[in-house]
Amino acid sequence: MVLRLFQSNIIYIKNHKESEIQANQALQSFKKYKNWNPILCEGVTAKTVRDEPEFKDYNIIENSRLFNFKKENHHRFLTKVSCAINHIRFWKRVVELNNPMCFIEHDAICTMDCTPETLSFREYLILNAEFVFRPPNKLGMEKFKNFIWPGFGINKVDSSYPLKYYKENIWNGSNMAPGTGAYAISPTGAKKMLKAIEKYGFDQSDFMINSYNIDMEYCIPSPIKFNRVNLSTSYGI
Repeated sequence: MVLRLFQSNIIYIKNHKESEIQANQALQSFKKYKNWNPILCEGVTAKTVRDEPEFKDYNIIENSRLFNFKKENHHRFLTKVSCAINHIRFWKRVVELNNPMCFIEHDAICTMDCTPETLSFREYLILNAEFVFRPPNKLGMEKFKNFIWPGFGINKVDSSYPLKYYKENIWNGSNMAPGTGAYAISPTGAKKMLKAIEKYGFDQSDFMINSYNIDMEYCIPSPIKFNRVNLSTSYGI
């Protein structure tokens, strides 16, 4: 079987030394394995986000985490908006190319080939499920302490999943993405996410990617893990 190649976009912060180092480590790890087609992509940052058209084009959904940051911590707000815009631009690219693609953060490390089964997901596929929220991470010590990702291969995120959208808006109670470190999305999934933010507004990236807006699946074993060093750039640089 001939696989249709993903394009795997590795997002990094230009002129941020550690981010550039990790992005290149990610790039080299993906090049070791088949069918990922990785490229480096410069991301929007808090310093530049106010000049981006998306900053003016989209509304923020009320009673959201991003809405709270706007009132309480403006730099964190700009950082989270820049992250969200990176995803929105990526989804537009997926629709434009009409091909499933991967969004990869700079601290990801690939550990295996992209297989035919990896390409069989429907809308949204978590690629690092086995490595998210491990102790000493707070969620790893609490909500995910006794959680085991069930099944093998491609599986749907079901009601046993402990991470729920908790803000008081239309997405309340839906399953949230476990971060956005490594995922694949299909053109169908990308269209659904773009439609959702047009209709409702957007939130922090891993909050707006939820089961109200898109069908989420994960793969076991997970082909992508984290770099040993977490730069925590999503909290601001």
